[in-house]
Amino acid sequence: MARLTRVRRAVALATRHRVGGLYEGAHSSLHAGRSMEFNDLREYVRGDDIAEIDWKASARSGGPLLVKRHIAERRTTLMVAVATGRDFAGMASPTEKKVDVAVQAAGVFGSIATQHGDYVGLLWCDGDDIRASRPSTRDVELERMLGHIEDAVGVDSPTAGLGRLLEVTATTLRRRGIIVVVCDDVDIDADLEARLRRLVVQHEVILITIADLDPTDPAIATSAIVGLDDHREFLREFRADSELRDAIRAERTERAASRTAALSRLAISHLQLAGTDGLVPAILTLVRSHRRAR
Repeated sequence: MARLTRVRRAVALATRHRVGGLYEGAHSSLHAGRSMEFNDLREYVRGDDIAEIDWKASARSGGPLLVKRHIAERRTTLMVAVATGRDFAGMASPTEKKVDVAVQAAGVFGSIATQHGDYVGLLWCDGDDIRASRPSTRDVELERMLGHIEDAVGVDSPTAGLGRLLEVTATTLRRRGIIVVVCDDVDIDADLEARLRRLVVQHEVILITIADLDPTDPAIATSAIVGLDDHREFLREFRADSELRDAIRAERTERAASRTAALSRLAISHLQLAGTDGLVPAILTLVRSHRRAR
């Protein structure tokens, strides 16, 4: 289970400083509604989540800090919907393909869920056909899911059918769950917004987008860049043009602002990734803010 082992190692490294702190647990469950029926109080022990401390009860007791205990509810299901295809064979950074970032992101979300006893399933694209992996709590199945993501990406793969993926995702879970959509650096047009709105009505939704490599980045000025569609090299003379660089950055800024506005209307938590560097802390922060928002 090489992929999952790498993910778990990255999560452990990212959370080591949190566990070492007096009031921080390693990480939270994805689901804010899980185990929310109050049961009783117990004394705080190192590693508990600070969010579970009952400060008023602790002050009244005049003794050690007290933590709320809850009655566990039934397990939640997390579905990771990944828009696999040719676009993910492109680069997210000078050293990493988008598929590498997608696998790491899916692995982190899946690992968090299974370690809290929840089910994890996968949906991925094969052109307009959507493949599915049955939800499971087993690490061996999560490892297999990460392999499916890798296998569905290549320069000769069809483009992702994101609209179809969202359509199928909306009908996959019978009861309310958590949907993590991992896709390219997309524009959210009216059709895509409508599909996401339907998804939000039925489930909690988190959107992860993976940024495109900036061809005008000075860090890759001496590297060859070839288009995925036409396999033609992007001439270095053009890439050095300052007007082109400004135009690309302006377009990306506008797209990001439009996407943020649309996702804010839909109350969808969102994170854009440009590589695996800092990916785990960013996702853990997103999970915590997502839970508080719910």
